[in-house]
Amino acid sequence: MHKNLEGGFFVIVSDDNQIYDPINLPEAFQKDGLKVNATARYKSDTMSFHMVGDIIEIIDITPQQGD
Repeated sequence: MHKNLEGGFFVIVSDDNQIYDPINLPEAFQKDGLKVNATARYKSDTMSFHMVGDIIEIIDITPQQGD
């Protein structure tokens, strides 16, 4: 999901509506509405001016198949 704050950025919204702020979302996955499967780790030692969701570092990400 694209947010229009401070020039814009992308967040990941889980199926249970939890919001995550990835620090390293690959450009190929920066598409509004794209569903993905991702493995990530929390970055509690990192701050962001986005002030939305938990900050994460993506370990692995793939487009979600089907629907």
